[in-house]
Amino acid sequence: MKKNKPKIYYNENGCLKNKYPKVWKFVHKKDFSYKSNLLNRTCDFDWLSISVDGTITVKGTHENGYAWDGCTPKKNFLQITWGNFDGMLKRFDKGDYKPYTYYASMIHDVLYQYKRCVPVTRKETDKIFYHMLKDAGYCWAYIYYLGVRALGWIYRGWKYKSTKEIEAELASKQIKEEKP
Repeated sequence: MKKNKPKIYYNENGCLKNKYPKVWKFVHKKDFSYKSNLLNRTCDFDWLSISVDGTITVKGTHENGYAWDGCTPKKNFLQITWGNFDGMLKRFDKGDYKPYTYYASMIHDVLYQYKRCVPVTRKETDKIFYHMLKDAGYCWAYIYYLGVRALGWIYRGWKYKSTKEIEAELASKQIKEEKP
């Protein structure tokens, strides 16, 4: 008997393209969820899922954990990792001490990695990043938000440019699913 797999609304092949070697600073081995305002947009991939209620989940339990570079850009040179500062340690929960930007950069990076497939715009992704930094109490939240807004275009290839495009595609999928 076959197991029922969750619906995958987009083909994961071609979503993740990485031309350049990356510096992975963090590895998160547990699933992490964040409640966003992205209602009625769903997807389910190996590393990322978004549920109907707007919950974004990074699947850290997949393979050896989800790895990312923190706040980009980062480069190794002369045995030093150069790049944006991730903030001092903050206590998020009992025994959970991480840099201020840890969770915000994780959600931001996974959404950028799936930008060719996920039903989210770049602007929405950047706003989620800002709100998570602000909620963490990071004093540089607005400066980092301005940075991703000003320089995020470098990472071209977003499938959706506006929420209207997402809504139109979701409506057309719903119509196709309703037809017998």
